[in-house]
Amino acid sequence: MKTPTFLIIKPSSLGDIVHALLVAQMIKRGFPESRIDWVCRDIFAPLIHACPFVDNVFLFERHGGIAAFLRLIRTIRRQRYDWILDMQGLARSGLITALSRAETSIGRSDAREGARFVYTMRAPLPPTGVQSHAVTILSEFLPLLGLPRDVVPRLAIHPDNVDFRKDLAMPSAPILLFPESRRVEKNWPCFSRLTRDLRESFQDVPVAWAGAEAMPSPSDASERNFRNLTGKTSLQELLKLLSEARLVIGNDSGPLHLAAALGVPTLALFGPTDPARYRPYPGDDRLNRILRAPEGDFHRLQPETVLEAIREILT
Repeated sequence: MKTPTFLIIKPSSLGDIVHALLVAQMIKRGFPESRIDWVCRDIFAPLIHACPFVDNVFLFERHGGIAAFLRLIRTIRRQRYDWILDMQGLARSGLITALSRAETSIGRSDAREGARFVYTMRAPLPPTGVQSHAVTILSEFLPLLGLPRDVVPRLAIHPDNVDFRKDLAMPSAPILLFPESRRVEKNWPCFSRLTRDLRESFQDVPVAWAGAEAMPSPSDASERNFRNLTGKTSLQELLKLLSEARLVIGNDSGPLHLAAALGVPTLALFGPTDPARYRPYPGDDRLNRILRAPEGDFHRLQPETVLEAIREILT
């Protein structure tokens, strides 16, 4: 019997790739001898390389122009994939699918920008429709491959081979805060106050900020039990940092989804976005807690409320 080959197209973003990896892991369990390759942007490739169930990673060079795009298409065509799984569902991923010459392609029923018209099969939306969690939507790919739609919420991932630089090492498992997200309206404005409260309440526990963009430290922060690692970690180092955290707190953002997939306790703060769709997966996991701002207004979510939730988690 021929070993099935799959190409998953999910170039971005961090949280969305985490969700797709959970589904890809189930494909590998269903077809242990299969080959699963992936198309992603270069900044996310280290995460996918750390997953033992993905065999090859091909880079989607977002700013590489037509020459880079054609190189990618030629590489994909040479593989002669049995299945293309477009989990992105946008114009560029749809174009890659259309040009791949794969026998069968599966895409999302909610694909946009004309992508839905290029697939040979479309994964139906779950009964809860587009308001479903992202993992629930992507799990609908599995029955089309003859697999149950059950998704194990933990990623088999190997961050252990990453060596921290000395300036990133923590003396013990930290409380890790991610004070920014990709959208300003999803940013809770009280992380500086919460950081001060955490340092006073948990004096023997390191508190650290992390994230892709460098941010100034709180004005009253000292190096005694606070580290500002924002803008200082590679994705590999972020994986290691998350895996060793005591608790991860943040807005609706990619690192929070990655922490949940690693089995690290999370506290997600939600303002205008819907927790039913975007909370860390799975929603009923005792390790993943959420706090929703009253009426979606982050200015009404008080630091005292967040601190009390943290105390409940850690004590």
